[in-house]
Amino acid sequence: MPERNTPQKTLESWKQIAAYLDRSERTVRRWETSEGLPIHRREHEKQDTVFAYRHEIEAWSRLRTRCPGEILSDEAESLPQLKPAANAYLAEHDAITRTMHCYIAGARAGDGELMRPAFHPSATISGYCQGVEYSGSVEHVFQWVTANGPAPNINPRFARIEIIESIAVVHLEVQHWSGKLAGANARASDVFTLLKRNGEWKITHKLFHWHDQ
Repeated sequence: MPERNTPQKTLESWKQIAAYLDRSERTVRRWETSEGLPIHRREHEKQDTVFAYRHEIEAWSRLRTRCPGEILSDEAESLPQLKPAANAYLAEHDAITRTMHCYIAGARAGDGELMRPAFHPSATISGYCQGVEYSGSVEHVFQWVTANGPAPNINPRFARIEIIESIAVVHLEVQHWSGKLAGANARASDVFTLLKRNGEWKITHKLFHWHDQ
């Protein structure tokens, strides 16, 4: 049975997470965005707080793709051996982030066809943009992204990734959208549901909100 998460097994701030990894807060924040460091968030009225589970951090530390100079071999050897459940979790987490990076790459390039492989053939969308409700097929996303054109400076941040057996939920915050339709500096909040289909994670629904500038 997988080890349960309890308050004693959590790291309750960026400071604690950074100290646990023996890195700066700036580095661990970057690792969340660029390398899928498993960070969770509690939503509050004024500002979200972050926390992390120790066993997820340990799994990520051992199995992530290492960049030169970031984790030395002696550091890697000092990490504890992982249980199969932790290995399985990280494998699924990495597969989901790869799917999401396919979506992000298409958005950044302004190419709807580039992001198509990330989606289930029957995927749908719903959400709000400038107070107007939109819903329908994901084809509308592909068409919009292509019409909008490149958005090279978008800054994506994974606010939450939750995995439940063969389904998953991803909360993605994207800042600095640009392009013909998005404008100069737009911001969007997206919640994606994913389904593991034929061994691959595919987006089944995109729920979005474009924030007023």
